[in-house]
Amino acid sequence: MIISFGYSDKGRYRAENQDAFDIADCGTDTLAVVCDGMGGAAAGRQASDMAVKRFVSFAKAGFDVGGADQDDDVLRQAADAANRQIYHFASTSEEYAGMGTTLVGAIFRENTATIVSVGDSRAYRIARDGIVQITKDHSLVQQMVDTGELTKEQARKHPRRNIITRAVGSEAFVTSDIFTVPVREGDIFLICTDGLTNAVEDAELHRLTLAAEDTESACRALVEKALENNTRDNVTAVVVSYVKGGGERG
Repeated sequence: MIISFGYSDKGRYRAENQDAFDIADCGTDTLAVVCDGMGGAAAGRQASDMAVKRFVSFAKAGFDVGGADQDDDVLRQAADAANRQIYHFASTSEEYAGMGTTLVGAIFRENTATIVSVGDSRAYRIARDGIVQITKDHSLVQQMVDTGELTKEQARKHPRRNIITRAVGSEAFVTSDIFTVPVREGDIFLICTDGLTNAVEDAELHRLTLAAEDTESACRALVEKALENNTRDNVTAVVVSYVKGGGERG
């Protein structure tokens, strides 16, 4: 059984919440997406909302006609569809010029989870034996980590950590990453914005998620910890849990 919940908070320092998320049923499977908009308050909200809606509608239609062996193609095409819509919208309106958004989306099936990623919003797999970051940030500091200029810990505190190198809607075409991972009973997946990951270390994400009674409690605990740690950003978390039949956590 797949149980899910999502929660978003604008945080203590932002006037607007530029994050957006959605969770949708696809038969017995679960589709989820999280976006973090950019380009000013109005443009950021518009970009993330637009991306979430377009991504979900396109992916659901694709899954209706395709099998699980096409998950990567459907998710990539859904991200492309969101990119085209936002780019066209921004190109025809001065008010929204330069708008864009991160996007991390996933289809959670009985035995696999397939994830698409653009930007620095993240997906994690959490189990009793540890936490693994599935996605890789498309960001300036990640490039600096890759070249050895920064350690991972230095990157967390770098003043330019919010500069992303890839976004949905900022260019006519976008390249997305796709990850497919096997799933075990008891696995928990977290997809979230950088308002969470910049404020809460992976070990604490792991501890809080496993300590929670259910997905709703986990989401709220994670967001509250980010706020407690004085995050400067909006915070969004979606938690998806593979539990035993009847709702008992595996």
